[in-house]
Amino acid sequence: MSKLNNHKVDHLFLLVGENPLPNYVAARTLLREEGIVYLVFTNQTKNQKNCLLGVDGLGGYKIKCKEIDLANYESNSYHIRERIQKQIKYLSPGSVGLNYTGGTKAMAVHAYKAVQELKPDAVFSYLDPRRLKMCIDQQGNQTLEFDLHLELSFEEMFKLHNRNYWLENKPPEKEAILPDIAAKILGIYQDEILADNWKLWRKNQLRRLTKNGDYWKTEEEIQNIKSIPLQELCQPIKDILRQELDTSTTEIRLDITRRKGFKSLTQICEWLDGTWLESYVLKQVQNIKNEYDIKDCMMSFHIKDTNLGKGWRERFEFDVAFIKGYQLFAISCTTSKDHKLCKQKLFEAHLRARQLGGDEARVALVCLSEQPGWIRDEVRFAISDKKIKIFGSSDLTNLADGIADWIESNNEEANA
Repeated sequence: MSKLNNHKVDHLFLLVGENPLPNYVAARTLLREEGIVYLVFTNQTKNQKNCLLGVDGLGGYKIKCKEIDLANYESNSYHIRERIQKQIKYLSPGSVGLNYTGGTKAMAVHAYKAVQELKPDAVFSYLDPRRLKMCIDQQGNQTLEFDLHLELSFEEMFKLHNRNYWLENKPPEKEAILPDIAAKILGIYQDEILADNWKLWRKNQLRRLTKNGDYWKTEEEIQNIKSIPLQELCQPIKDILRQELDTSTTEIRLDITRRKGFKSLTQICEWLDGTWLESYVLKQVQNIKNEYDIKDCMMSFHIKDTNLGKGWRERFEFDVAFIKGYQLFAISCTTSKDHKLCKQKLFEAHLRARQLGGDEARVALVCLSEQPGWIRDEVRFAISDKKIKIFGSSDLTNLADGIADWIESNNEEANA
């Protein structure tokens, strides 16, 4: 039995913040069976409170929840004290706790005082996102720290945010697509002449046939394309495609799609244009999955995100992701060497990963830059997160080892 069980309570007050994940973790680990959670929220965090109440949140575990609405008084000491203490005065017998991970700093300070005044023996706790530990305050003594063994799947993490993140007809891929040929395409990029030849073919043949501007043609439009010419490719690359995709030396016939594991014609075109790198990266994660207790790893997240204004955007900002415990590791992939594009991909991945996985989330970029350190130096003023990792072209041959080192360094920080 975990020693953390000694600090579980019957009545747990939670300050709801912008991300419901810390509240979810706290409730799952600090509440006794048949206990009650009290969600302290404001007008700005109503949606997060509703996510926690729903069947995809705490409601799915039959955890009884009560609401404490602070309206717009997230920093008003009088209203915070009055509304929390009003609830405390009518509590049934049992132990009381406050987890102050979420909410604003002002909410945390005033809520702490409000609980302490009426329940000086309450259990006060917070979730340390850097060290991945639940911390229990000890009056006059050193804070107690406990490792957490809660595991989440991608489905649980996404649903907790009450967003239809991935489209039903385009769920994330659990298995790498043709990882062996992806490794051979990576080899093409190690040769400057072959790489230039491949890029020229993508631009003049693949994209000209299959794209309308910046967007892929519809499946119906691509159905009318019977093959993609290979005449601009040099013989070494033709040989790779012929051997791996059963093509002729003059064209890629799109009727091979399903026999090679692709779900649509569009998917094979996307894969040839760049998502082969996602396949390669996912395979590297899968190679170390068991060794590092990785629960879920997937690639190609297609989402419907209504937070981007009118309409919705279909592509997520990281391409490969895995979960270790309840911690999200997000990896954005690009075949580009352009530092501006690489930085943009990294910024987007960092933003989305934090939205989903909170402060505990970790982010990496896999790119073909020969100077990844420069990219890191250029973004460090905009992104203060020191745990960001950038893998460049020289790192890709032994990428599984690099990802393992990334996980290890994160573990070292957690255990420091």
